[in-house]
Amino acid sequence: MKFYKYILALIITITGVLNFTSCSDDGYDLGNFTVSLATVNPIDTETGTYYLTLDNGATLWPAASNVNYSPKANQRVVVNYTLLSDQVGEYDHYVKINGLDEILTKDIINLTPENEEEIGNDLIKILDMWTGDDYLNIHFRINIGGSITHTINLVQNQLEESGSQSEENVIELELRHNANGDTEKYSITNYAAFDLRPFKATGAGSVKLVIKAKESEEDSKTYTVTYNFNGSTAKLNNNITGMPDMNTSLLK
Repeated sequence: MKFYKYILALIITITGVLNFTSCSDDGYDLGNFTVSLATVNPIDTETGTYYLTLDNGATLWPAASNVNYSPKANQRVVVNYTLLSDQVGEYDHYVKINGLDEILTKDIINLTPENEEEIGNDLIKILDMWTGDDYLNIHFRINIGGSITHTINLVQNQLEESGSQSEENVIELELRHNANGDTEKYSITNYAAFDLRPFKATGAGSVKLVIKAKESEEDSKTYTVTYNFNGSTAKLNNNITGMPDMNTSLLK
């Protein structure tokens, strides 16, 4: 059975490559590229076939690729791709993958007395933040030394009373950073994605997320973003300007 799946995947890929060679006639410029956040959807882990879902729900089939990638389910990535076609079959676009980096992809957790020290509360700067494909995407900046792994978490603080938590359809969260005693030699920017699906509630169409981050020693800054369960805020894909400064090897 897997042999036939492999043959089918090979046929689809060859078809995509043929589209690639002729896409200039369809109005696509092979010199253009787009960088976006996306979710990985494995099809067959044995053959390594997968497709990507963008924040606006559009699906991309990698008909050609410069990247040797082993797909992981529900993994968020920054992908650099070139459009090769409009909708083909069940996919919105065939694309050529120019580059692909995994980003930190985590669940939201509770901050408790038991994990408070491990979670930490070192400085972290939010550069941008948006929801898409049931994830909260955060572009952030931290200072690192270059050899110690840093920890990034999005938490619900169970240590103190919440002012807005009692409000209907409002959830208070904190972006926490633990430098684990690392020195501050230089700053880096990266992305993290946090799964919002547990916040979906029967009868509610959206929730307001109030997110606090410790951006200076003196004070924290608060941001607000709305998570629409039907994804209506992501009608246009939120493209980004470039790949991360570093891979996730020093982030967990």
